[in-house]
Amino acid sequence: MDSRSLRYVNKKKVLHYIQNNQGQSRSDISKALQISKPTISTIVDELLEEKWIREKESENASSVGGRKPFHIYFNQNAYYLIGVDIGGTSVELAIMNLAGDIKQKASFSTQTNVDHLIEAIVNETKRLIENSKLSSDEIFGMGVGVPGITDVEKGIVIDAPSIRWKNVSLKAQLEEHLPFPVYIDNDVNVAVLGEQWKGHGTTSKNILMITLGTGIGCGIILNGSLYRGSSFAAGEIGYMVTDKKSAEANYVHSFDGYGFLDSHVGGPAISREMQTKLDASGKDTSWTAKKVFQEAISGDETAIETVNESLSHLAFALINVISIINPEKIILGGGISKSIHYFLPNLRSIIKRHIPIHSDIVLTSLENVSLIGAGYLLLKEYDSILKE
Repeated sequence: MDSRSLRYVNKKKVLHYIQNNQGQSRSDISKALQISKPTISTIVDELLEEKWIREKESENASSVGGRKPFHIYFNQNAYYLIGVDIGGTSVELAIMNLAGDIKQKASFSTQTNVDHLIEAIVNETKRLIENSKLSSDEIFGMGVGVPGITDVEKGIVIDAPSIRWKNVSLKAQLEEHLPFPVYIDNDVNVAVLGEQWKGHGTTSKNILMITLGTGIGCGIILNGSLYRGSSFAAGEIGYMVTDKKSAEANYVHSFDGYGFLDSHVGGPAISREMQTKLDASGKDTSWTAKKVFQEAISGDETAIETVNESLSHLAFALINVISIINPEKIILGGGISKSIHYFLPNLRSIIKRHIPIHSDIVLTSLENVSLIGAGYLLLKEYDSILKE
């Protein structure tokens, strides 16, 4: 390694140490990293000039007398990240600092802009930056979650049925109009990164994020790293089969390209199944998945039967996943997860009955998990001084 490369490596070490050990002195950093005091002093001066850190004089004098020591802190507001979550219904955007604290949010309808979606994202991004009173120079970059299979290396959306995208060069098209780097990934991968950074995954190295919405997705963290699979399709559990006979029959697909589990556990599937049962009895058929869960909690027998059928498929899917991956935690997110808390004991009971391997099953408690994860995607992928 040449001297320039070594200097950059040491600079990254110092910055990461400061991020994780706030309030240290230059001498403390030198001792901890076993790098000479003159080298540490030079690096700290550079980081101060580049605004990555700030230095604050102690209120108390040194224990051996003399001048008061200075303590060094990571400057989480040195630059800002933009996170984008593209959903089938809406696109959400947020500006956050380097600690993941959201400064401002915006959103717009996906379907009314679907034919010009990239243009709409660019325009809303520029408006968000302007409203935040920031300059483009203060934006470190953008992370984007996409509802489909993405080639993260080439920045291409391979297939996203809900927004009618196939082989869309999203990264290149966004970077053509925005003056900072853009990184993209599947929306559930982005969500599990959010949990890893700020949620249930901060203390676990092996976690799954299962999103329950229009379809069913899964983000996987193995040994602390995001697992994408050989063709970026790891976690596509919407295609998992949880009933052989039903799969061999001509079952109804929720949407073109959706799989068996999507079509039995997703929101449209729950709504459709409830309506089918009620059609037979001649009752009202204007049901949403949320309403089905609400009525099930209130004791409606048809709603209970519908929810239990759906959760049975989910439970057996989780049994299969647990037996292969053996995660410490499974985090449930997405729109349906907001209604599922009442049924968690039953879900856990089914799983426990069929598999002796324990995984803690919890609901996400992190607001804006996908937006935060999109910001963290940038920090994880962008080859910069902040990349671990």
